[in-house]
Amino acid sequence: MMLRSRYVVLLMPCIAVLAGLYYLRSAWTAILLYHAGIVIYLFLARSDRPRPALFRGWHTPTGIGLVLLCACSGPLLVILWTVIENVQGSLSAVLESFGLRGTSWWLFAAYYVSLHPILEEIFWRDALAERNRSIDIVDIAFAAYHVLVLLLFLKIPWVIVVFVILVLVSSLWRRMAGRYHGLAIPVISHMTAGLGIMTAIYLLTRG
Repeated sequence: MMLRSRYVVLLMPCIAVLAGLYYLRSAWTAILLYHAGIVIYLFLARSDRPRPALFRGWHTPTGIGLVLLCACSGPLLVILWTVIENVQGSLSAVLESFGLRGTSWWLFAAYYVSLHPILEEIFWRDALAERNRSIDIVDIAFAAYHVLVLLLFLKIPWVIVVFVILVLVSSLWRRMAGRYHGLAIPVISHMTAGLGIMTAIYLLTRG
């Protein structure tokens, strides 16, 4: 029963994306459903193991390296966009169809860069994480829900490439959280990736 419950939790982000983006066509609904699920799980779950502190565990060489790596996400998205995109019409029109325009877009971008990485790291790299060095089902589930989003914007071969990258990055973040006993490196580098992606999207919609 516990194993089944864990699988349900791992599938929760996919359900939120399917309901929010595919059924209701609302980016805000998708992300808020997802985050509500995380908050409810964290409130109900109980764990006897030590919990890594949110902004502890910083290791400068490793942290800077991962921040720089994640900072590449934005420039790469801009450079490769014409090759990897599979958007029907303009990117700005597609975003508007999901309720992201004007003030809503700016608020969503700020939310995505700030609170979103914190909740994700607590959920994926702490609450659900197994303390091992190999790729775990948690890493696969983390990447899998992104696939549902990426299918709306990218060609399938590139969705697969990004899926593999996300699995590896998730595994790396999880290992860093365990090695340095804190979520500082995953949170800060995750925020950096989010900022890069939001900046790239802004530039692509203005191009």
